[in-house]
Amino acid sequence: MLTVIVLIVAAVLGGGIMTFAIGLPSSPCAGIAGAIRSFTVVADINGFNDSVNHQQGSWPILTVHRCDIVKVTIVNGDTQAHGFAVDYYAKRGTEIQGGQTLPVPAFLATKGGQFRVFCISFCTIHAFMQNGLLNVI
Repeated sequence: MLTVIVLIVAAVLGGGIMTFAIGLPSSPCAGIAGAIRSFTVVADINGFNDSVNHQQGSWPILTVHRCDIVKVTIVNGDTQAHGFAVDYYAKRGTEIQGGQTLPVPAFLATKGGQFRVFCISFCTIHAFMQNGLLNVI
């Protein structure tokens, strides 16, 4: 039993020493200067930025480059609460009460791809607020 404990402690210490010697993995955006990309999304009785009238495809579409800082401000022009979330980056989302304006916590676009933008609050226009898109190129 003592031998097993000694081996485990040696392995843990060895891993710590190797991490110190080699270093921690760097951020995927280390050394890359991204821009700040700001968006305003209006949530109201017509969906996100009038998404009820964009029934084909995704709307709204937010396009950024990898390593950009993404800032989104939500303006709720409705009387009911709406939500805003982005797969991978802001999955928990932000809920905003009627008549309020609220910034979503900024995030760094580290992973390229397409990520769904959607409402997290059940509302009367909810079905038209599920198909937004964040393009990280």
